[in-house]
Order: sequence, then C-alpha cells, then structure tokens
Amino acid sequence: MYRDLEEIPLFDGIKSSDLEKIAQYFIYKIYKRNQLIIIEGDIGKHFFIIKKGKVKISRSNNDGQEIILALLHEGDFFGELSILDEDTCSASVCSQQSCEILCIQHENFKKLLTSIPDLSYCLLCHMAQRIRTSNQCIENLNNHNSTKRIGGVLVHLAEHSGYRYKQSVIIKKLPFQHDIAALAGTSRETVSRTFSYMENHQYIKKSGRHLVISDYPRFYEEFSS
Repeated sequence: MYRDLEEIPLFDGIKSSDLEKIAQYFIYKIYKRNQLIIIEGDIGKHFFIIKKGKVKISRSNNDGQEIILALLHEGDFFGELSILDEDTCSASVCSQQSCEILCIQHENFKKLLTSIPDLSYCLLCHMAQRIRTSNQCIENLNNHNSTKRIGGVLVHLAEHSGYRYKQSVIIKKLPFQHDIAALAGTSRETVSRTFSYMENHQYIKKSGRHLVISDYPRFYEEFSS
C-alpha cells in the first residue's frame, strides 16, 4: 500500500518507514458517481485522499442554492478541517464519477500528525497553497469580468488536471457548464457564450467535454490574473 502513497503529492518528502506506518491505517473505499461522501453539517469522521476519480465540494446558501467551492482530482485530499478544529463539516463532498478513495479514521489521523512531524508540515504546506488559491479566486470574482473569471477557472483546471503536449494543454472530462458557472460566479449561458468567444479567437478547441487550449502560454498570460 505505501508504494501507492509515494505518488500522492501530500506525502512528498516523507520517508518510506513513515509511509509504511501511515499506510497501515488507510481504508480503501469505492464511491459510485453522484454519491455523497460527506454531508455538510455532519461530524467529520475521516480524512480522505482521492486515489482515482473526481469530487465536487459544495455548500448551500440561504436560498438553498448549491455553491461549488472546488473540484478535486486524483491525489487531492479533503476532510481535514473538521478533524483539526473538531467542528462539523463545513461543506458537502460528492463524487462526480466513480471514485477510489483512501480514508483514515479521525483518531488515527490525529495520532499520525502527532507522531510524524513531516506529515504535519506537508499538510500545512498544502493547506497554505489552498488558501492562496482561494484568495486568488476571491480576487477574480471581485475584480474581473465574467470572461476573465471563466478563463481563470480553465487555468485552474489546466494546472491541476490538464495534460501538457508541447504548447498545448488538454483537459479531459471538462466539468459541466453549470459547474464552471458556479465556480466563476456567473450563469451557464454566460459560460456557453464565453466558450464560443474563446473558440472564435482560437484560444480553445472544444468537442463535447474534451477541451484543448492550443497555445497555453498565451492563454495563461491572458487569464491567469
């Protein structure tokens, strides 16, 4: 099992003996598409790592509308906040496709954080990066028009789940337009119009849920900030 952990970014730099110790606490689970993994308001009982698949993190606003906070992919983790602050889960997590998940029980995860300082340090580093990303998203929502915000969402997807080929980046299984709209703080119709604009100006090529950013350096310079 610990060989699988070597491929997970959270465990970069952690020595093999500690990975073996961590691996013995993991439980392997499979979730079907659109299956709830965490429900907002529940008590957090596990720390999760995505071995395969994609999940959506969301919460409901005062009107009962779904607000998408993030899309997580292979190698990403979730469930850590309710363990660290011993509070209820602040958001729901739902599988967007069939997922293979590694999870550790609440008590065992806290025990590992105490006994393996490198794990605590790695977790803090990754959480800090998430805060930076969240701050950038907030800035984009406040300061940019819808085209720029949608472009920023595509940059984020390209950086986290895209496949690079020379100057291009390929995003397979692009999120649905209503999900991209929620991430960009706009409407599905605006996303559709923006994609048409980007295709007409040769920023992207799109076929179904398969999207190619042909000249990624150009796209990144235009939409990353």
